[in-house]
Amino acid sequence: MADFYDALPVDWIGPGETVTVEVDGFPVAVANVEGEYYAFQNLCPHQGSKLGGRALDEGCYIVCPTHASRYDVRTGACVRPSSSDGFNQDLMVFPVRVEDEVVQIKI
Repeated sequence: MADFYDALPVDWIGPGETVTVEVDGFPVAVANVEGEYYAFQNLCPHQGSKLGGRALDEGCYIVCPTHASRYDVRTGACVRPSSSDGFNQDLMVFPVRVEDEVVQIKI
């Protein structure tokens, strides 16, 4: 059974920011959406472009820098397919909780 792993302190990223962290050897992107934390796969499923470290758009969306696919980090849903070929696949998302001011992620 998978456990929650400490990922980062809550004050490490502000609202509208994302970061990439390593969780049990796996790179995971974490977003702060108005004080709520969400974890999702760090690489765009289209061609593997890095998503973590990019600013959120309109509060909860991350946009792939390569083909402009747009994802809701809260659910992983692809809300705008790739601009080049219409590729449309959701991001994997991971359960998150906050314990003692530490964001924890379950892989």
